[in-house]
Amino acid sequence: MFRTLGAICATALLAVGTATVASANTTTTTHSNTINDAIPVTCAGPGVTAFWGTGNSIQHLTVNNAGDSWFTTTEEGQVTLVTTLSDWSTATFTGHVQEWFGAEMNNKNSVTHATFNFQGTSVSDPSMTLSMHAAFTFTTNANGVVTVNNQTVSCG
Repeated sequence: MFRTLGAICATALLAVGTATVASANTTTTTHSNTINDAIPVTCAGPGVTAFWGTGNSIQHLTVNNAGDSWFTTTEEGQVTLVTTLSDWSTATFTGHVQEWFGAEMNNKNSVTHATFNFQGTSVSDPSMTLSMHAAFTFTTNANGVVTVNNQTVSCG
C-alpha cells in the first residue's frame, strides 16, 4: 500500500496536469510478475507488514478530460512476508498473498480503498501459520475533509 500510495500521488499529479492538456481520455495498463509492497498495519496494530515475491500484478490508470482519475492494482502470488505479531516479535512467513487497491479522484471527492489477504507458514517454525486479512477505506470531500476513515485487521 505504501507503493500504491505513491501511485496515488502520481495519479493526482497526472490528473491535474492532464486536465489542462488532454484532448482525449487516457488509459494505461501495466502487467508484472513481481510482487513487492508494504501495508501500514500488522497483527500487533500500527507498523509495517512488507512482502515480496512472484505472481501476477496488474495496474490500471484512467484519466478523463475533466481530470478525474481511477487507479487500481491487483496482485496475487507466492511471497515472503515480514510482520510484527501480537507479542511484538517480528516473524517471517512464506505463503500466498492477494491484494487489491483502488483510488478514485474528482473535483467532488476522493476515495481510496484496499483489501489484503495472506495465508502462510513461518520460516523458522513450520508449525506456526499466519492468516491475515486487512482492509481500509479513506474518503475526502471536495473541501479535503475526511468523511470516512476505516481500517480493519484480523489475524489468526
